[in-house]
Amino acid sequence: MNDLREQIEAHCREVIRQCLNIAEEKGDHYVAIHKDEDTECVVLISMLHTQPIMSIIVADKLAISGENEDSMYRMANDLNQESLTGWHSIKIENTGVIYMYRQCLWMSEKLKRENLMDLLCTCIAAYKLGKASLFTG
Repeated sequence: MNDLREQIEAHCREVIRQCLNIAEEKGDHYVAIHKDEDTECVVLISMLHTQPIMSIIVADKLAISGENEDSMYRMANDLNQESLTGWHSIKIENTGVIYMYRQCLWMSEKLKRENLMDLLCTCIAAYKLGKASLFTG
């Protein structure tokens, strides 16, 4: 890997750490819990090494329960390979369906904390909107 790519990845790791209260970190996968007055969900940010892309997944909190943890990382890797963005629902064996929203962005040395925070808020809002439409539509 070239020096510029390594510098960009190091910068993006630092921005992720500034934005998330990380509950778990595995390699370049960062997991945090978002909780507000009407939602509790998982935020998973993954840095892809095949392309200079960061993936943001906002999912039902059920995704990180003990028996689903391995499935969560497998699902994130599958989505990263497929390069699908938007709303998804994944059936997890013995648990049911996990609902999620996914967005991607290019890794860049220009990424700022404010930009990532804005995108995280947008993803959480999209997740909440989609989740609400499941139960009202």
